[in-house]
Amino acid sequence: MKASPHRGAVRAVAAVWALLVLTATGAPKPASAPAPIAYEGGKEIARLANPAITESSGLAASRLAEGVFWTHNDSGDSPRLFAFNRKGEDLGAYPVHGATAVDWEDMAAFSLGKQHYLLIADVGDNFAARKSCTLYFLAEPLVKARPAKPAALPVAIRMDFSYEDGPRNCESAAVDPVRKEILLVSKTGGNSCKAYLLPLPRQNLVKNAVARAVGTLTIPTATAMDVAPDGLRAIVLTYGDAYEYSRAATEDWKAAFARAPRKIAMPPRAQGESICYGLDGRTLYLTSEQAPSPLLQVSPATPKPAENSPATAPSSIGD
Repeated sequence: MKASPHRGAVRAVAAVWALLVLTATGAPKPASAPAPIAYEGGKEIARLANPAITESSGLAASRLAEGVFWTHNDSGDSPRLFAFNRKGEDLGAYPVHGATAVDWEDMAAFSLGKQHYLLIADVGDNFAARKSCTLYFLAEPLVKARPAKPAALPVAIRMDFSYEDGPRNCESAAVDPVRKEILLVSKTGGNSCKAYLLPLPRQNLVKNAVARAVGTLTIPTATAMDVAPDGLRAIVLTYGDAYEYSRAATEDWKAAFARAPRKIAMPPRAQGESICYGLDGRTLYLTSEQAPSPLLQVSPATPKPAENSPATAPSSIGD
C-alpha cells in the first residue's frame, strides 16, 4: 500500500512536539500582571477578498509572517483554512488533511520555542449533544503570497475531549503557550459563561481528555477568545464588546477568572464571532460572519514600551 504523502510531515511535526515536551525552560517572566492597555476606537481596515470566506468564525494572527492572518468558515464548510493579509488579499485556501469539520468555531496561533502551530477547535454544539469534541493541531506554514495551488496541511496532533460536567456549546478557544494550556469558554445565554482548561497534549493522539472547569465568567454570551503571546492576558469576545482577563506570571487562570474583567469597547459588526491579538500582543483584530467579511482593528492608544516586550514562551509542554 502506498504511503500517504502527508505521513512523513505528520511524523516530523509530532517528533518535534514530543521533543519540546522534554526540553527548554524559557526566559524569566515578570512577577506582576501586565498593565492595562488603553485602546483607540476600532476601525475597518479591509474587506476579505476571497468569496469562499462566507462565515469567518475563527481568526488567528500568523506567528511566521507579520500581517498575515488565518480564518475558517463556520459549520457547513469542508475542513480548510484561509490565509489573507492586512489588505484583505487572498493568500489561498488550504485543505486540512486528517480533519473533519463538524462545527469549527474558533482557532488560534501559538509558538513553543521556535516552532509555530495552529489550533483548530471543532467545538460547536448548539444542542449540547456531542459526546466529545475535537481539537486539531498542525504546523503553521509560511505564507507570504498566494500559491498557484495551496498545499494541504496535515493534522499533526488530534485531541478528543469532553467536559467534566457534560456537553457544552462552545465558540471560544485559545492556547496559553507559557502555561501550555488550552482555554475554552462555553457559549450560553444570559450573563454567565463557564471557563474550562485542558493541558496541551503530550502525544499525537489523545482520545479521552477531560476539560476541567476553572471559573464562571459573568459576561454576555461568549463568541471567541484569544491569549496574548506572553500568556498573561486573555480576551473574550461577545456579540458586543470584549472582556480582558489578566494574570501575574505566578498565577493560574483560575485566579485570573475569579476577578472582574476589564471591558474593552469593540466596533460594531454583524455576527462577530472572531478575535485575536496581533503579533505585537497588543493590537486586536476581528472579522465578521457577514460576507464579504470586514477586517477590523482595535489599536493601542500609545506605543508599546520596550521594557514590556513579551517574554519568550518556553518550549517545554510539560514544565
